[in-house]
Amino acid sequence: MDLKLNSILANTSLYKMLDAGQIAQVAAGTSPMRMRPNSSIVNQGDAADGAYWVVYGQVKVGVYSKQGGEKTLAILGPGKCFGLGEMLLDQPHLAFVKTTADTLLLHTGRDVMLAVAQQNFDFSREVMSCLGRQFYALMRDIEAYSHTARQRLAGYLMRQAAGADGAENASEIALVANKVLIASRLSLAPETLSRLFRDFAAEGLITIAGRRIRILNWDGLTALVK
Repeated sequence: MDLKLNSILANTSLYKMLDAGQIAQVAAGTSPMRMRPNSSIVNQGDAADGAYWVVYGQVKVGVYSKQGGEKTLAILGPGKCFGLGEMLLDQPHLAFVKTTADTLLLHTGRDVMLAVAQQNFDFSREVMSCLGRQFYALMRDIEAYSHTARQRLAGYLMRQAAGADGAENASEIALVANKVLIASRLSLAPETLSRLFRDFAAEGLITIAGRRIRILNWDGLTALVK
């Protein structure tokens, strides 16, 4: 298991710059976590004792409303990390994290992360880059609150297409989660999201087949978000 864990770590964007000794150091402080759908990983208020890496599967990051509902802040799949900011600041988690599918996570302890960061500048820079991407995504979300529902959905589809399989402006994408979860992510009611998908299809912007979306009119989507 140790050798397999070392191999997994060495092939992640977060740890791939480490040498064999540093990989072994991280592996010694890392615990694999195999979890079924709808399993709780982090609760609001939990101490931040390390960072997490998604090997396969998917998690959602969210907060609870005073009315008992959930607001999804992020949907993270393979190759994504979470908990870095809380770990570095040594502050409790403000959001919960739950699995949405069968998931394998790697949890690496805070002390190991900090020790390796002191040894390897490229690793420190990648940690900063991860935090920067998360901060940028948060600022983009806050900015999107001023957009209409149509603009939010159009922007979301364009971002998904731009990141599909590493391609630029892919014409076909697969939704990363069910529509209820995506609606929460976009601060929309599920009924509103379903209506918008129907409207976009009727306007010739997209076609829909289950979770697969084909973009027919890039100019039309672009015009919506301007």
